[in-house]
Amino acid sequence: MQSPKKHRGIALITALLVMALAAIAAAAVLVSAQTALRRTATLIDGEKAWWYATGLESFARKAIDSAPRKSTTYDGLDEYWAKPLVFPADQGVLRGQVSDLQGRFNLNNLGAATLPPTPGPNPQALAQFLGLFNNNPKLLHYAGQAPAIADAIKDWIDADQQPTGGGAEDDYYSSLKPPYLAANRQMKSPTELLAVRGMTPEIYQLLLPFVAALPLGANNAPTKVNVNTAPDELLMSLSAGMTSQQVGQIVNARPIDTAGFAMLKANGSLPPNTADLVDIRTSYFLLFGEASIGTARVALYSVLMRPTPNGKLVVTSRSLDTE
Repeated sequence: MQSPKKHRGIALITALLVMALAAIAAAAVLVSAQTALRRTATLIDGEKAWWYATGLESFARKAIDSAPRKSTTYDGLDEYWAKPLVFPADQGVLRGQVSDLQGRFNLNNLGAATLPPTPGPNPQALAQFLGLFNNNPKLLHYAGQAPAIADAIKDWIDADQQPTGGGAEDDYYSSLKPPYLAANRQMKSPTELLAVRGMTPEIYQLLLPFVAALPLGANNAPTKVNVNTAPDELLMSLSAGMTSQQVGQIVNARPIDTAGFAMLKANGSLPPNTADLVDIRTSYFLLFGEASIGTARVALYSVLMRPTPNGKLVVTSRSLDTE
């Protein structure tokens, strides 16, 4: 028979174990509650950030559509829409920037129709694409790869299965791991470049600021470059004979209205073979909007289209964290 002291010792140990288990259970409940609270706060912040970002999109549309636009005859970097957007928000900040997508080279132009039809990429678009490599010191290192990449983009866009020069069709892409097929349609986003034969992440990052993926015009006509917003490298690529002096004259004449555009063509600042490649208006804009609210961040890319010269903008696509 056990002594009363041993009974008291066992009871004490049992009580301590019960208290320890209770403390562990209480700590687990507390940690779980705190995790749930943090998760809920993050979800709420994320939802707020999304709505703030879409609100920024609406503000950008208004800025392009209405006053304080300086002109209805041109789109230029002197207008309000081109200025950076920064707004304070509850527990965070909103930032945004609108850019002119027709101030970039349209990748789909490589598949634009020609008269008479040509088997390879559109010759004018090809010259521009190669010019981007030849006129940019960072891309010049990869200029030797540019013709094959252009052929591959043409094959990615066209509907046939005949490889163009250094391009590729389904037989090449289906042999990769993992396998996939050529899109056989116009590009919807510049990110599709990463799937095209010959493209590398290094070339993609250097090329991205200068390219867009816009729908072709009626009868697959190429889209035009807005000389009011295009960077020097793109202006230089408009023609093999384009000089830095001519590019300087264009840049110094900005903002270029209808009269200024006619003057540039008359005085030779725009070579004759570039007249059908350029414009002073745009139909496509890109909004990069960033909402940082609490612990959440939303980066929204919205493509805005103006269907007619003075029409209201519509959103044609949205993506998160990438163009």
